[in-house]
Amino acid sequence: MDWEAPLDGWYVFLAVSLVSIAVAGLVLGLPTGPPPDAPEAANAIEPVAASDSESSSSWEYDAETIVIDGSTLELANDHGTSHASVDYDAIVVPVSGSDRLENITHGVAFEDEYEAELADGDTHAVSEFLADAGDRYDENSGTELTATGELVTRQISVEPDSDSLDPLVETVEFETTTSEFGIGGASVTGIGTVTASYDGVAGNELELHVDGEYVGPDGESISDASASQLIPGRTGTLDVDIESSNINRPGSEPVDATLEFDDGETCERELGFDTTKTCTNSIPRTAAFDDDEPFVDYNTETDHYHVTLVSV
Repeated sequence: MDWEAPLDGWYVFLAVSLVSIAVAGLVLGLPTGPPPDAPEAANAIEPVAASDSESSSSWEYDAETIVIDGSTLELANDHGTSHASVDYDAIVVPVSGSDRLENITHGVAFEDEYEAELADGDTHAVSEFLADAGDRYDENSGTELTATGELVTRQISVEPDSDSLDPLVETVEFETTTSEFGIGGASVTGIGTVTASYDGVAGNELELHVDGEYVGPDGESISDASASQLIPGRTGTLDVDIESSNINRPGSEPVDATLEFDDGETCERELGFDTTKTCTNSIPRTAAFDDDEPFVDYNTETDHYHVTLVSV
């Protein structure tokens, strides 16, 4: 009886079966679809970022995650990962995490989204917008973000002079205090002290000078009646004692008070007995812009800042 041939046949059958299983496993492990198209994503962003004026684009894509780092892109899904770069080294801002910037990227006007800042004299809308964009740029650049399937890009142009800060206002209220002085057995009333009450900006310095004549028949001019003081808070007072400058003689009504503000502006008021007069001074304010950020492009012809926002 010949037992060898059937045994060899079983070996061949077993070997073929094992190879078939291995090949089937390999086939099952192969990707069933393409990886994301990162170059096409870059093509969607590039014309918007390179435009000389405001523009936008929208592109649908298949990815699970996306990483934007400056001008480079990385898209990934179950089938693989692809990379690309936006030409011209255009730097874009991934806006994930900011509802305001998401809204602007999807078409809401800058003036509508920052309406409150535009109406607030203590807040500069353009400065706030650039700060918000800077926060998203720092937070999201190089970070793996969850993809929504739609890549929306918008370049927005903002004019720094479209908003302004109200000036700071400092106010000084002058008051006089009377004093009695005896001359030849008679009592004469004069101005003993001039007080300047300040309400304005913390850390500003004031100088107060008082001119005029002392009470008495000689008509002697008031001398050395001045004082200066740094106001540490928003409010404070500054006193000039006229009596201390000449044997306790008060000033003869009226006296002239000259106040110099910290910025060099001056105010003069003539003061009498128990009078109250005021001076005001306006200090212009300018906003600080984060215009040196890599994602900010300043157009010298239009004096506008251009920023490209991307919603993933």
